[in-house]
Amino acid sequence: MRSSLITIGLLVTALSASAQERYDIVLRGGRVMDPETRLDAVRNVGIRGDRIVEISADPLAGDEVIDVSGLVVAPGFIDLHAHGQTNAANEYQVHDGVTTALELESGVTFVDAWITSRTGNALINFGATLAQSSTRWMDMDKYADAASRARALIAEGGLEAEGLSDLLAVGFEARYESLSSAELDKMTESLSGGLSEGALGIGVPVGYYPGATREEIFRVYQLAARMDVPVYTHVRDPDVPAIQEAIANGAASGASVHIVHLNSMALGRINVALDMIGSAQEKGLDITTELYPYTAGSTSIESTLFDEGWQDVWDMDYGDLQWEATGERLTEETFHEYRAVGGTLIIHMMKDEWIDDGMRAPFTIVASDGMPYAPLAHPRSAGTFSRVLGRYVRERKVLPLMDAIGKMTLMPALRLDATAPAMRLKGRLQVGCDADITIFDPDTVIDTATFGQELSFAEGIPHVMVGGTFVVRDGQTVTGVFPGRAVLGKYRN
Repeated sequence: MRSSLITIGLLVTALSASAQERYDIVLRGGRVMDPETRLDAVRNVGIRGDRIVEISADPLAGDEVIDVSGLVVAPGFIDLHAHGQTNAANEYQVHDGVTTALELESGVTFVDAWITSRTGNALINFGATLAQSSTRWMDMDKYADAASRARALIAEGGLEAEGLSDLLAVGFEARYESLSSAELDKMTESLSGGLSEGALGIGVPVGYYPGATREEIFRVYQLAARMDVPVYTHVRDPDVPAIQEAIANGAASGASVHIVHLNSMALGRINVALDMIGSAQEKGLDITTELYPYTAGSTSIESTLFDEGWQDVWDMDYGDLQWEATGERLTEETFHEYRAVGGTLIIHMMKDEWIDDGMRAPFTIVASDGMPYAPLAHPRSAGTFSRVLGRYVRERKVLPLMDAIGKMTLMPALRLDATAPAMRLKGRLQVGCDADITIFDPDTVIDTATFGQELSFAEGIPHVMVGGTFVVRDGQTVTGVFPGRAVLGKYRN
């Protein structure tokens, strides 16, 4: 009897303590959806500091209680492929539900300096791969002097150093040049050293520097395998053989490989590309891919993608090209005029059914390939994730809501968690995880940005939190807060 009374007393004490516990913020009555545990239920979420510390069907007390009934409470969206890495770009991203935006395709040249430049003043979490495109030319004997001066400028003045951008433009000349055997050795050594600055892998957009031999790219894959970091690659050409090259390099070297924007790399051959990647995964290869939910891409008009013969390679013509700065469609005359000065194009070359097939594949990740901020930038820079939720889930029922959330949260986190320890606490809505949270209305969420018009915020995402701090509240940007943190690779010193 005495033992029973003691047990009851302890239980009452525990319940009383639980009832009195208070949280910094409580999200009350939302539909909590976690793609890892498959939880899909009305719950209350308690947040303390930058972490989720309670998820309960019981009422929770908090210093601030926000009623989110009727809304989905999901992990913050993770974008693996975001070229927009300023707060101007981030503002559109957070209204699209993004809490972590990473530059993994192209990467950055000076990782440590870049991380330093963003630390303490970033709206959302950030990180990058090491750029093989710039590493390769900086290790060419021909450009040794320019590389040395660029490194000296970085050491003196960081990324804002005067004259740095002119020096880095040397890489434009090196696109068509190949490395000697000795230069290959120097490049792999430089890549290895650069990973210690916190890079999340190696960015290999080889489609933009055709001078890179197959041996050069394979050596990069071998290094990635030895260092146990992923290769994120824009493949050589928009066709199946280039995708096969990436898969073969991964298989032969043992490297982990992520093929970016499969929709614009495979085009009308997307189903065979999906079959190849799915089969590779079944065989145990670490090959992943992504796509964005638009039928147009975007890139620089001066890039090698528009060298002679591009119409046949891409199966399109001048009228399929749209000049970002004005929204106009190009002619042969304006194409050559603009190519002489350089700038950004929007490229209309895909079909809706290709995107549908890519979305339905269970292993594809959603990533925006969002561009640096410009008023008329590609709408994927502002609406990728809300477009998936609004058009592909709700309106067209291409995939279920939980699966869509998984493609934007858990799957990108899993792609990174072996390389970046911080990612093990992202992409999930569970006790102990980071309070990176996106709250949206499944009945109204939608993208609003369109081609040829100024970027506009997505709708139906009233609240977004980064590390327990609201960056969007009641549909409005919260000013003066910079909770974004660097996502660092495992070799960071």
